[in-house]
Amino acid sequence: MTKLVGSLIPVFLAGLLVACAKTGAPAAADPLGPTQVATVNGKRVPESVFRLQTLAQTRKNADDLTPDERKSVLNDLIGLYLLADEGRDQGLLTERTTAAQLELARIQLEARAMATRFVEKNPATDAEMKAVYDQNLPRLGGQQQFKARNIVVKSKEEADLVIKQLQQGKKFADLAKERANGPTGPNGGDLGWFSAETMVQPVVEAARAMKVGSYSTEPIKSEFGYHVLLLDDARTTDAPSFDELRGEIKTAVERDKLQKHIRDLIGAAKVVEGDGSGKN
Repeated sequence: MTKLVGSLIPVFLAGLLVACAKTGAPAAADPLGPTQVATVNGKRVPESVFRLQTLAQTRKNADDLTPDERKSVLNDLIGLYLLADEGRDQGLLTERTTAAQLELARIQLEARAMATRFVEKNPATDAEMKAVYDQNLPRLGGQQQFKARNIVVKSKEEADLVIKQLQQGKKFADLAKERANGPTGPNGGDLGWFSAETMVQPVVEAARAMKVGSYSTEPIKSEFGYHVLLLDDARTTDAPSFDELRGEIKTAVERDKLQKHIRDLIGAAKVVEGDGSGKN
């Protein structure tokens, strides 16, 4: 039943659009198309609606359905039509909450369709995408990364002792296994590669000041305790190429174009807030 109720709004909208098409001006071609898959109490079930229901319900094309799947989708769609008819008969469309929900669903559907059409007619050009890439290039590349081992202890005195033992020739990995309080202790203090975004700042700042192969000669204080760091390696990452980011940039450019178009529409519209009298 949840599946049926969740699909009611599109069916109601389809019914409203058909009803509108039948009033007022001379009858035009049915926008839902001339073909149908069934009739329900004399009312046609358009093939176009059936195909949309199939995609929503099965994620498959209607032409790819097995006979049993086709029967299942059709039965569900017929159930929707019958529930919708029952709702109309009981005055559901005259209830304010339902009417407001339908109105919101209608304008959202139309706006999404128009947004899709706008983007199709105004796609991101290579020049626009390249300009966005070049503008953001400074923050995309040149990120410093460090590969280090870490021993974190609770007190400065204990960290000083670790440094003294290193000066006496003790191996860093062995000391990490013996003394480290953090989760990296069992694997010799290995932190792997990290950057400023993924590591506490005092450790990052210390790594920047160190030479590869050296260890910190002063304890490094952070919120986790006192660190002793061994810098195994350092590198600066390259920025992703334009082609690697093309899809992401294309989406961003087209989104910005659409948002500008909406702002222009709002700017050109006569909008009076409140009840229309000019008083809020």
